Amino acid sequence: MPATKLGQVEAEGVVRRVLDRLYLAGGIAGAACIVGIALLIIAQIVGRLIDVNLPGSDDLTAWLVAASAFFALAYTFRHGGHIRVTLVVERLHGVPRRVLEIACLATATFFVGWLAAGLVDLVRDSWRWNDVAQGLLPIPMWIPQSTAALGACLLLVALVDDLVASLRGGSVSYLASRAAASPDDTA
Repeated sequence: MPATKLGQVEAEGVVRRVLDRLYLAGGIAGAACIVGIALLIIAQIVGRLIDVNLPGSDDLTAWLVAASAFFALAYTFRHGGHIRVTLVVERLHGVPRRVLEIACLATATFFVGWLAAGLVDLVRDSWRWNDVAQGLLPIPMWIPQSTAALGACLLLVALVDDLVASLRGGSVSYLASRAAASPDDTA
């Protein structure tokens, strides 16, 4: 194998490992938010038993719920955990299926890119206007909003990752994960 080709393969391996770790970090962050929710609920229960009020815990819980959902989007997508309507795609084979998969990935990439851009713009506006939460905790709104923006951007990277892989003739991650999980399922 020529040295340039070998260097390209090594670089692709490094990029693949970095991206996979990035997706895993998003999944872990989402899971950590769920643990945070559980800890807040336990603290509220214990607080009620000993007659101690935890102001702002409802606000924190709501922000953690949103953060847990957005942080885990890319990891869940890459592992085939999202619900996909495959009524048409699973009936196709060969080039028509590949073309439809690429069209679906391109469409999803466009809309998630739009969402990510809107969320980043929202965070930037909240930062610029010094927007503060209206609940019991006067937290700058850009902090909880940034979790949604970061999660959407991470999902955008995952979609572009699969779109590029598909355009290069490779397999998309969510189908590879699904095939590895259940070898009997060929859809």
